[in-house]
Amino acid sequence: MLYRCDLSGTRYDFGNLRRVLAAASPARSGDDLAGLSAQSSLERIAARLVLADVPLAQFLSEVLV
Repeated sequence: MLYRCDLSGTRYDFGNLRRVLAAASPARSGDDLAGLSAQSSLERIAARLVLADVPLAQFLSEVLV
């Protein structure tokens, strides 16, 4: 599944569901260390928009490890 959003003239691509979840959540040092956190507040908003469109079945079928 593609995890992508166009926001304010910029396309934000998220490689997997784990990256979407980390980018959509508030800033955490662990996500920063893992290289998964959002680089800007706009990227965080884009991740939240992507996350809103992910069906529950996708969460159940994709491993988040």
